[in-house]
Amino acid sequence: MNNDNSVNGVTFGFGKANTENNKQTDKVSPVEVSTHTSAAIVNPSVDTPTDENEEFTDVRTITISLVKNYSLYRKANDRVLPKRRDYIGSSVTSSRILAANKEEIETYFPNLVGIAPNNPDFITRVKQFLNNIRIPVDELGKQFDISFRYFKKSDYYKVKKEEEAIERDYQKVNRQDIKLLKEALQMKINRLNTLESSKCKMGYPLNLEDYLMYRHCLLYKDVAKDMALINSDPTIRFYFKDDQKEVEKLKKFRLEVNKAKTNYVSCLADDDLFDAIYIQYCNLNGLPILSSLAEDKLNREIKLDKFSSEEPVKFNKFFNNKDVRLMATIERLIAHGELVRSDYNQNISTNEGMLIGANMNEAIIWFKNPENASVVNAYHNKLKNI
Repeated sequence: MNNDNSVNGVTFGFGKANTENNKQTDKVSPVEVSTHTSAAIVNPSVDTPTDENEEFTDVRTITISLVKNYSLYRKANDRVLPKRRDYIGSSVTSSRILAANKEEIETYFPNLVGIAPNNPDFITRVKQFLNNIRIPVDELGKQFDISFRYFKKSDYYKVKKEEEAIERDYQKVNRQDIKLLKEALQMKINRLNTLESSKCKMGYPLNLEDYLMYRHCLLYKDVAKDMALINSDPTIRFYFKDDQKEVEKLKKFRLEVNKAKTNYVSCLADDDLFDAIYIQYCNLNGLPILSSLAEDKLNREIKLDKFSSEEPVKFNKFFNNKDVRLMATIERLIAHGELVRSDYNQNISTNEGMLIGANMNEAIIWFKNPENASVVNAYHNKLKNI
C-alpha cells in the first residue's frame, strides 16, 4: 500500500463532447471510445438534446502513462528485456477521501461489493475494495473510460462551467515556482474531487470501475497531474494524459500549420513584409540581422519556410502583428548603430542617450507619436541611404 499523505499533482479530462445517436438500454455497459475521438450519447427520441432537461452523456477517456525514466542498462538492452510494467496500488489518503462521501458510497458501491448499504458488512467490504486496488500499467499506458450519463443536460453544463473555473484559477499560478505550483495543484485536486463527489446526484458513470479507478488515480501521489512536476519529484512513476485534449491540441497545431502555409506564400509576394518577418526570426534565434539580411534570398526563403513549418504559431504571430514592419525598422536602426539597446535590459535609446522606450512596445509608441514625426522621418531617410 502506498501510504501517501499528500497529493502532488495536469490538466485533464475536460474535452468537448460531440453528439451522436445511440440506444439507451436498461443495463449500463462500457462505451468503447477511441483515444482520438470524443462523442456524446443522446436521447434516442430526438436528433440532438436541445432541451436541458433531457439526458446527456459526456464521453471521455483518460490515460495513465509510465514516466519513461529508464536506466542506461535498459536503454542499451531494450529489445531483449521484458517490456516494462508498473502498478498503481492502494492508498490510505485516496481510500479515506473516496470513502468520506456517504451518499456517493451508497450510490456506487453496492454494485461493486455485491451487498446493500444497510448490510452490516457493507463498510467493511467497501474498505476491502479500496485497500486492495492494483492497477497494471504497461508501456502502452492504461486507459480509463470515465464517461458520465447526466439525468439532465443542464447539470452537465453546470459541472463543465465549474471545471473551467477550477482550471482558470489553477492557470493563474506562477508555473516557475514549483512550491506554489504544488500548492495550487493540491487545491485544484481538492476542488475537482469535491465536484466529482457531487455528480452521484446528477447521473451515473457508464463504466463504474474505470471511473472509480480514475478518481483513485486523481488522489494518488505517484501519478503526476501536471507534466511540469515530473522532473521535480523522483517518486512520480505515472502521469495523466488527457486523450481528448491531446486530440484538440493536435487539431489546433494542424490549423496553425495550414495558416502558416498560406501566410508564408503571402509574405513571399511582399518583400518588405518578408524582410520584416525574417528580422523577427533572426531576433528569436539570436542571429545577426545585417549579415543575415545580406544572405541570398533563396537561402532566406528556405530558412523562413522551415521556421513556418516547425514553429507555425510563432510564425503566424509575426505575420499577424500589425506593427511588424515598424519593429523591423527599429531593429535595423539598432543593427546599424543609429539606436542603442542596452545589453542588460530592453531599454532603447538614441546615440545621445535619450530614452526612446523601456522596451520594444514603448519604442513603437514613440515612433507612432506625431510629435516625433520629424525625427522618425530622419531615421527612415538614414536607412534609405545606408
